[in-house]
Amino acid sequence: MTPHHPTTFEIIRQFKLPRTTVWKAWSEAAQLQHWWGPKGCAIQVARFEFWPGGFFHYAMQFDKAPTMWGRFNYREIAAPERLVWLNSFANERCGIARAPFSENCPLEIQNTVTFTEQAGITTVTLRAQPFGEVEAERQYFEELRPSLEQGYGGTFDQLADYLAKG
Repeated sequence: MTPHHPTTFEIIRQFKLPRTTVWKAWSEAAQLQHWWGPKGCAIQVARFEFWPGGFFHYAMQFDKAPTMWGRFNYREIAAPERLVWLNSFANERCGIARAPFSENCPLEIQNTVTFTEQAGITTVTLRAQPFGEVEAERQYFEELRPSLEQGYGGTFDQLADYLAKG
């Protein structure tokens, strides 16, 4: 059996802003809480430790729905070029939790974001892939692509709107 390489989801967006400005939106809790997450969701930061091994632990509040928790476990921070973290659903104490919508959603997704600037335009490339997944979780992730397009796309739209307010 050949080892299976994890499926990678990729989204690329450009912003007519300096890289340092875009980087700050990803590296400061006060900014991240204004745009991270699905559309129609308010984020409350419970914990923000912006260093390798640290956590960004947050509550996601949707209208008339129970609070959902999420977390980043930062693995690599190379300011202002690259960020790597493991993203997962969480409980209120920052432990990893299963996605509320599926037993087969990978417990952790590794996100790698790179920031490059040319002529005042910053290109942000995000690559997401399941981390430590079993076969059923890998399969689920592959089938999730349209939903990932929508989710990450919506998040990047919110980032663009947030940065435009500057």
